[in-house]
Amino acid sequence: MNQETTERLFKKHYAQLIRLARMLLYDDDEARDVVSEVFATLLKTDIVPKNIDSYLMASVRNRCLNLLEHRDVRAKFEKAYTLEISQMREEGDDVFSSASAEQRVCHIMDFARKHLTEQTLLVFRMRHIDGMKYQEIADQLGISRVMVYKHLTKAMTVIKEYQHQLK
Repeated sequence: MNQETTERLFKKHYAQLIRLARMLLYDDDEARDVVSEVFATLLKTDIVPKNIDSYLMASVRNRCLNLLEHRDVRAKFEKAYTLEISQMREEGDDVFSSASAEQRVCHIMDFARKHLTEQTLLVFRMRHIDGMKYQEIADQLGISRVMVYKHLTKAMTVIKEYQHQLK
């Protein structure tokens, strides 16, 4: 779709789409990001949906729901990780000494290098070592935020497998 048409649609539908995103996400910044992503995707495509109004609303809704699902997965992971750390502390595990923690990270990264694709490993490093945000990674690698999420999910699955092998 050409830029002029996209800009016209943006001006016409932006307020309505922002309201929808805010209602679902309860976060102004994330709502703006979601709506901007929908229009950026629309700009990249050559296909014009038949009912553009419905398409835009459905796209914003679906991106919001994906974001909410990601939040839920992340919260569950953080809760499980916190629980695991507290159990290790109770058991007197030496994982909290700096040398031990550094060794553990090195072992995890070695395992990851052997079991992950280059792209997945790169995304994992950018997120967890460099501390980059999903959108920054997506922009730098030229992929979508969904692909960033999929790469990180794969990486975490492999790392959990490694940790399971240690037990």
